[in-house]
Amino acid sequence: MDVIAGLANMRARNYSIPEVDKLKAKFIAGRIIPAIATSTAMATGLVCLELYKVIDGSHKLEDYRNTFANLALPLFSMAEPVPPKVVKHQNMSWTVWDRWIIENNPTLRELLKWLADKGLNAYSISFGSCLLYNSMFPRHKERMDKKVVDLVKDVAKVELPPHRNHFDIVVACEDDEDNDVDIPQISVYFR
Repeated sequence: MDVIAGLANMRARNYSIPEVDKLKAKFIAGRIIPAIATSTAMATGLVCLELYKVIDGSHKLEDYRNTFANLALPLFSMAEPVPPKVVKHQNMSWTVWDRWIIENNPTLRELLKWLADKGLNAYSISFGSCLLYNSMFPRHKERMDKKVVDLVKDVAKVELPPHRNHFDIVVACEDDEDNDVDIPQISVYFR
């Protein structure tokens, strides 16, 4: 309790809030720990109930529940989950849960052609918070014949571990009529 009171008072000094003695710190911590335990137990119990339905395998989507709970009010609200939005483009369809896979360690040009073959014009490609390609930047045209994995290493300054054989990129696309099309995340396999 001495350590907890000491750390709490160091935080209080840092944020210019009143310090407390050991007894007051014990009183405050005593109220927090049961709240953490009860909310964790409740969330775990609700997740396990839904997991039983998944393991059983004979349930429809309408049988599942998404629960919003606030123990302080008390508020419990259950709702049926909705299926993911289906995006349709030409003769293809996908949801936010889908993933596209491209193999054989493509160059940027090959990746753009792969998307163009699907009727999509990619105008932006990013890895994490780093922009690998944008059609508006003339200097990015110089990157066309580089492997996408090399762009991740050079531009994003990421060292991919030896056990990894792919990475994920986010691509912003539009169709031939300049309408944005939300496509799934793309996994690029380079090994």
